[in-house]
Amino acid sequence: MNDYLVKALAFDDCVRIYAVSSTEALNTIGKRLNYYPSALAAVGRVMNVTVMMGSMLKLEETITVKVDGDGPIGLIMADSDAHGNVRAYCENPHCHFEYVDNNKLNVKATVGQSGFISVIKDLKLKEPFIGSIPIINGELGEDFAYYFSVSEQVPSAVALGVLVNEENVAVSSGGFIVQLLPNTPDLVIDLLEARIKELPPISQMLADGMTPTDIVKEIAGESVKILETVPVTFKCKCSKERFERGLISLGREELDDIIEKDGHAHTVCHFCGNEYDFSKEELIDLAKKSK
Repeated sequence: MNDYLVKALAFDDCVRIYAVSSTEALNTIGKRLNYYPSALAAVGRVMNVTVMMGSMLKLEETITVKVDGDGPIGLIMADSDAHGNVRAYCENPHCHFEYVDNNKLNVKATVGQSGFISVIKDLKLKEPFIGSIPIINGELGEDFAYYFSVSEQVPSAVALGVLVNEENVAVSSGGFIVQLLPNTPDLVIDLLEARIKELPPISQMLADGMTPTDIVKEIAGESVKILETVPVTFKCKCSKERFERGLISLGREELDDIIEKDGHAHTVCHFCGNEYDFSKEELIDLAKKSK
């Protein structure tokens, strides 16, 4: 199990820790849609935090995370559930930026430094929970730590990272979230801050062979209690039936226009790249079902 997520408690159950590795899932996305390096890194970071936030849910609850910055990548969106199934995409996978001084991937320039992050949780209630914050940094780890502090009132440290090689393939992709539960002693907080500050980048730890379990133990030491490990899998929900419903929602007038001008429809899933074709006869049937 290469891609998996760990949930743990530490320091007498007053600290919650999540860690994930998602390299294979991210490369599935990158290869299907020909992602450039910094776009792959940005989408990977959003995917990593989304799958960790998904693991905080119950049963059939789901989460969607949107990062809508002013950078060239455009909207980044990921969704996940409580079982490690995740998918992600961006509007423009063909953008790439590096820092001038060290040639590292510049996620901040890719995403942008202004805009909004939205989190939509479907908790199977009448209305979804929606939280939104402004982008404050663009590297995304700090941004999501700010989200947890402001929208969920949970002090958190968030590390997200993706290492991409010269062939545009992710060598490592992962992240961790450390959250303080109520009444965490100051001594524990100080110890955690010192340990996290001394850690290498998450992408480097994973590239060096460390697993999510190793990383959790590196953060919490002997006090850690592993609660669960969950496989992480790229899973797209697309189907021809879903695209049929989307076409029907366009309305009779627009479908008639497509039939007259093109005689067919070619659709592509933004998440996985799967293609679905609709013949003229199929479009006529869909037009009859639309309003």
